[in-house]
Amino acid sequence: MKFKSFKSSIIFYFALLICVSLSVLGVISYQTFSNFTKKEMIKSTTLITNQVNQSLDLYLNEVKDSLHFLAIDQNLISILEGSITEGEVYESQQDRARISILLNNIFSEKSDIRGYFIYNYDHRKQYINSAQSINIESPFLKQVWQDFKDTKYALQIKFYGAHKPDYYDNYSRTSDLNNVITIAANIKDAYDPSNPNLYGVAVFDYNINKLKNIFKSIQTELGIQSFVVDDGKQVIYQSDPSLILTESDMESLFQHTSGHWTRMVNGTNMLIAYSTSSVTGWKTVSMLPFTQFNKKLSVIRDTTLFLLTIMIFITIVLASVITIRTTLPILKLVAFMKEVGTGKLDIRIDRQTEYEEIMVLNRGVNNMLDRMKELIANSINQQLLQKEAEYSALQAKMNPHFLYNTLQSISSLSILGRNQDIELVTHSLREMLHYSLYQMNEMVQMKDEIRSVENYLRIQNIRYDGRLQFVCQTDDGVLEYPINKFILQPIIENSIYHGLESKDGIWIISLLIQNETDHIRVIVKDNGIGITEQRLSKINEELCSTATNSGIGLMSIANRMALRFSSQAKLMIESEWGQGTTITLIIPKTKSLGDVRDANDFIN
Repeated sequence: MKFKSFKSSIIFYFALLICVSLSVLGVISYQTFSNFTKKEMIKSTTLITNQVNQSLDLYLNEVKDSLHFLAIDQNLISILEGSITEGEVYESQQDRARISILLNNIFSEKSDIRGYFIYNYDHRKQYINSAQSINIESPFLKQVWQDFKDTKYALQIKFYGAHKPDYYDNYSRTSDLNNVITIAANIKDAYDPSNPNLYGVAVFDYNINKLKNIFKSIQTELGIQSFVVDDGKQVIYQSDPSLILTESDMESLFQHTSGHWTRMVNGTNMLIAYSTSSVTGWKTVSMLPFTQFNKKLSVIRDTTLFLLTIMIFITIVLASVITIRTTLPILKLVAFMKEVGTGKLDIRIDRQTEYEEIMVLNRGVNNMLDRMKELIANSINQQLLQKEAEYSALQAKMNPHFLYNTLQSISSLSILGRNQDIELVTHSLREMLHYSLYQMNEMVQMKDEIRSVENYLRIQNIRYDGRLQFVCQTDDGVLEYPINKFILQPIIENSIYHGLESKDGIWIISLLIQNETDHIRVIVKDNGIGITEQRLSKINEELCSTATNSGIGLMSIANRMALRFSSQAKLMIESEWGQGTTITLIIPKTKSLGDVRDANDFIN
């Protein structure tokens, strides 16, 4: 993009550079904040998942410790051993009461327990609260007994995932739909490892519905949905039934002990984080929608855009102010140089500025103008001296010739006895010599130049026997204006020698001086033979040429006028063969002769 203005260019590129820098900074900041927020979200979700898992482990570990305590109770082992030896089908009321008290002492304070009991499948023994009984033939209890049948050592604990507790006598498929988690321990003689007898299995059923209390707080605060998956890849608990874990999710869960990933769930991008229980080996899974993350990103994005917009606006304003303030001296210098370009060489720019570089530049410009004016003045003075020398040479050449002709005319008049004409010629010659010798200035008033022309024509008219007629018309107020000395006489002399001498009849020369708005128009017209078209074209070409011409004639007159009045002075020639010639001078107005001497007054 191109700018004509230096100031506009600086403002544009300065603002563009800062805006691009701020935009890049904004994008980088936004990406950094986004990544940081996402990492924090993953970190907090993973931390919460671990905390929930630890809370669950802490509770289950308490149950596990209670079962350990129960399994090594020597009195319990003695009761179970005696009951088996006696071969009773059901436990005695006394044993039942003793075991019930033992179980109540351990588990009664745990309100979230669905049930707890001890049974021996081989001997069809069961020890449970008197108000309840269990179905030992339940497939689940058969499986549990079989799992512990072949255990070699005491204190073995097993966790069983969610299942229906259909082995209780008060279980109803229509009223009790909640699954339970079972924690079971073998009861063997821990003090005699060689004793292979399995006296019973202690069963603890945990109500899954109670897990809601653990997950409720994080669901409310963060909107996290939770899952618990056992080591058989069965979902034990889920807070939102509409959310499911796919087969690929299950495979990912069991590849590592903990981790996270993202995927689309029901059209929503979800963060899935998980950890493994050190007690049960189960997986605690948390699902968090990225809605909150997107809200935070929206806030960050909007804030970043808002701040970026403000910073860009402020940057543009500051760039404009700084650029304008910085370039103001340069713009002043440009305006000054434009004014100098119109010809005003006398003006000077202020050198005192707050910038040292501009001060040096202004000083150099002023010095340059001083030197330029000096050189122009010297050049003009040299040209004036040269032209005055030419003019002096012209006078030196013309005067002897003119004097010779005039003296010859006086001699002829004396022979003819024309004393009155001799007196007129002598008086006119004396006036011309006085005008030439004693008025040394280059510039004279218009009336003095006209008087000299009249004296010249009186002498010439006597010489040509009165054939010359001179008509002079002047407007009011023009006679005081300055004009180059002896500038009209060469024009009239050319009219006589080149236009009138070859013509018969009366010779008429008219001088018309007009007072116009800003200049004086001088018109010299004769009725001579005129100039051919070819010769007139050549003369006009010479007048329009800027080349220095040292010859005598119209070009010399034009040069003398230009030196004194600058380019405002003009010489124009019009002629028609056989009809005469008209020469027009345009002279700028100035009242003071001294002003005209200083050519710089006319430089524009």
